[in-house]
Amino acid sequence: MTRVLIPLLAVAAVAATLLLWPSATPASAGDLDWLGYGEGVTRAAAEDKTILVDVYTDWCGWCKKMDRDVYGDETVQEYLGAHYVAVKLDAESGTTHRVQGQEATERQIAKAYGISGYPATIFLNAKGEMITILSGYVDRDRFLLVLEYIHERIYETQGWEDFLSSRGK
Repeated sequence: MTRVLIPLLAVAAVAATLLLWPSATPASAGDLDWLGYGEGVTRAAAEDKTILVDVYTDWCGWCKKMDRDVYGDETVQEYLGAHYVAVKLDAESGTTHRVQGQEATERQIAKAYGISGYPATIFLNAKGEMITILSGYVDRDRFLLVLEYIHERIYETQGWEDFLSSRGK
């Protein structure tokens, strides 16, 4: 009986966790205009904006927390909306995107960036070139600092620790 009960309890715990967390789909992260990867890269080039790629999976609890507590925050939404092109990328999806004549699935795109933990935030310049990757969950206040650091291109002249010191952090 114990052999049957323990696996059933484990399945029940996983199911309860998935049901209690809000969905990590693109529409769940507040009022941001989330785009697919291909469309985001195209728009960023046209608008000369930095690209933020939120790499997530449907089962990732920290991804859902990031959607709810960070991307769901009004200040974060306003900053991203004004200065970034926001892209959602499901690291396990077979959905394909076309960029500069090349086609790849979201899974292949995440793998090409070396993403293996979630959430991950990829920052690309308007040409689609990688600036940096931020791994894991980041709280709202720290995330706003990262957004400023990247958008203002402070990383080109000042290290992260010096930037934080200059902000009294």
